[in-house]
Amino acid sequence: MITRTDFAAIQRAWPKAFARAETGPVTGEVTLAAGADIAAAWTGKPRPPGLRLAGESIRLADSAEGLSHLQTSHQQVSQASGPGQLRGQVAIVSGGASGLGLGVALGLHAAGAAVAFTDIDAQGLAAVDSRLAGDPRAMTVAVDVTREDSVAATFDAVIRRFGRVDCVACCAGIAPAFELDEFPLEKWRLALEVNLTGYFLFGREAARVMRAQGHGGSMVLLSSKSGLEPSKANTAYNATKAGEIHMARGWALELGGDGIRVNCIAPGNVFEGSKIWNTEYIAKIAKKRGIQPDQVISHYVGMTALNRDIKPDDIANAAVFLASDAARCVTGQVLVVDSGQVFSR
Repeated sequence: MITRTDFAAIQRAWPKAFARAETGPVTGEVTLAAGADIAAAWTGKPRPPGLRLAGESIRLADSAEGLSHLQTSHQQVSQASGPGQLRGQVAIVSGGASGLGLGVALGLHAAGAAVAFTDIDAQGLAAVDSRLAGDPRAMTVAVDVTREDSVAATFDAVIRRFGRVDCVACCAGIAPAFELDEFPLEKWRLALEVNLTGYFLFGREAARVMRAQGHGGSMVLLSSKSGLEPSKANTAYNATKAGEIHMARGWALELGGDGIRVNCIAPGNVFEGSKIWNTEYIAKIAKKRGIQPDQVISHYVGMTALNRDIKPDDIANAAVFLASDAARCVTGQVLVVDSGQVFSR
């Protein structure tokens, strides 16, 4: 069976090539004994249309569309999407079936990247499948971010589909809100598992893949303004969001020599499409602030300098920038997108 090592060898021979594991032979494919032979026999030479390794075939192309068997319909999808500043990248997004994760994933896709929408929410992933049906730059994968086997299997699935990983956006998260003396231990532990362990497992897997590929990459961790300035009765969220920022800074130092950039986005309160800002959570916030539930959104918008409601697209635009070459010298940073509420130093 073809391994990650084989796909990494393809990247080292032909940086930025797309590759897809196939169930049958590829016309014009070249048979090699092992992936290691690629560097010896093919580096610097014209790339063949396919390879045969370990009894399996790999289709090679310059784009995700080029891997497709249905060129006509897929070319139409590609033309509608436009080139974009992330054209030629492959991105994996956790929490990509709803809320800010979905917004970030759609933003990366609109900017030209091939995107794996990953989530534990099967219904949400089915909606993404329906929305992007037939698009060769989109795939969905069910993942439990707290399990290392599930995260590893997700990266394997993406690599077998697109051949590599260039960007990882960690967006899966929860925000259990309780007063400290009423905070259930199981909710605290769940927040640590999803918000910290989930980011750690995605980051570790991304580092393994990107280092093996040898041409760098980027990670974008979705933190929060609460990671910079804590909010009341939000112990687990405050702690985990601050922890994500420090993880990212440490990874930036550790991975910079490999050309891998790691940055955070700290959104303000984004209400549109949010699972965190559900009816129950809004009721708790209303009680905390001493206002009515229907006043919560306008209350928080009014706390910003711009007096402007933050949208998922605003966060997606920040993610696209951090993943693009426009941010090639930006790493270890926190980009605050909150309409002017928390001023970072």
